[in-house]
Amino acid sequence: MEVIQRILLIQPIPFIIVLGILVFFHEAGHFLMAKLFRVRVEVFSFGFGKRLFGFKAGGTDYRVSLIPLGGYVSMGGEQPEENHVPAPDEFLAKPKWQRFLILFAGPLMNLLIALGFVAGIDMHGTKQRQTTAVVDTVTAGDPAARAGLRRGDRIVSIDGEPMADFDDLKLAISMHAGTPLHVTFVRDGQTLTTTLTPRREDSDYGPVGRAGIVPWEEPVVGDVAPGSVAAKAGLRAGDRIVTANGAPVYGYADIEQMLIALKGAPLPLTIERGGTRLPVTLAAVREKEPTLRGFIPRTYVRKLGFVAAVQDSALQNWKMVKFTGTAVRRLVAGNGSMKELSGPLRIAQISEEVMRNAGLLGTLAFMAMISLQLGIMNLLPIPVLDGGHIMVLLVEGAVRRELSLRVKERIQFAGILALGTLMLVVITNDIIVAMAKR
Repeated sequence: MEVIQRILLIQPIPFIIVLGILVFFHEAGHFLMAKLFRVRVEVFSFGFGKRLFGFKAGGTDYRVSLIPLGGYVSMGGEQPEENHVPAPDEFLAKPKWQRFLILFAGPLMNLLIALGFVAGIDMHGTKQRQTTAVVDTVTAGDPAARAGLRRGDRIVSIDGEPMADFDDLKLAISMHAGTPLHVTFVRDGQTLTTTLTPRREDSDYGPVGRAGIVPWEEPVVGDVAPGSVAAKAGLRAGDRIVTANGAPVYGYADIEQMLIALKGAPLPLTIERGGTRLPVTLAAVREKEPTLRGFIPRTYVRKLGFVAAVQDSALQNWKMVKFTGTAVRRLVAGNGSMKELSGPLRIAQISEEVMRNAGLLGTLAFMAMISLQLGIMNLLPIPVLDGGHIMVLLVEGAVRRELSLRVKERIQFAGILALGTLMLVVITNDIIVAMAKR
């Protein structure tokens, strides 16, 4: 109970900002499309529950309600009634294609938000580490080693999906725990293939795949923190690290492993600066200092123009759609975990963490992901959800007649039961995960 109280008392504002706004715009999609087709909209509310304030215009009550977790649209004649002939401005009086578009507009709005937010982040520009799909270190005994991968291999594709960088590789591996993957890679100019089965590892978010791969990063100093051990040793941005403790350096993984092995002892380096090799020694430290005793790898600002940003956003969102499908299939097949389903309490926790630690761009990226998931979820053919109503429309269109009121009521009841059960499961899971982290 203490965990739930903490979430409700400390984390409501981030939750309202993230989920409330996204659900509100979802409903705005329904509202705008309904207005376009001259459907009478009786209520357009930001929030649920008791009406706090608002105004009426054009036959619609625009209101702000007590519980600010999204909103809702109430259209005239939305629910079928026995022996009722709908008026021309009621929802059920409109042609099926118009009703389809009204229902589809809500999830579409969520998909457009996901597309727009990611594209906006791309256009703004983000600082990223220069990681590639090239292997630096392979942990002995882990799946990558058993698959025969080794240092210098460049991963080209996994199950036919191109790997542009290490982020793509990490996502593909993490989403396929225990699943054999067909890996295509290049070694010494020769294209080879192997099968890699990621090791399953449980996390707060369900099972994730691990392969034991560290990506290659060019051993060039990107930045040096003022006053740090590295700054006092004379390291500068652009220095290439050639040796560490007398051993040749292939990538940043060599330096990190050397620092761990020395346990705070001094680390002599040989650097290359302007074509000249110079000796540099990182002084001893009593405690582990972040970012390699004060220096970090190269970073770059990834900034795209409008067209390229939209294309990249579409690609990134499509990848997430496919990986979401993989997670759903895993759950249906019994190979997944209910931890992969996050409910409102867990989303509230994550929202607070993201807004506190990730800044505006990180928050927008998180909102884009949640918006995409909302759009996908609402398109599932589950009664009560938009996808369920769309499914009924498609069935009626196929059989060329309206389903009876009794059949529709039974479908609705089944949907309410299924959705209520799912909500109970995810909220219970949220509480278990929250209590386990205490």
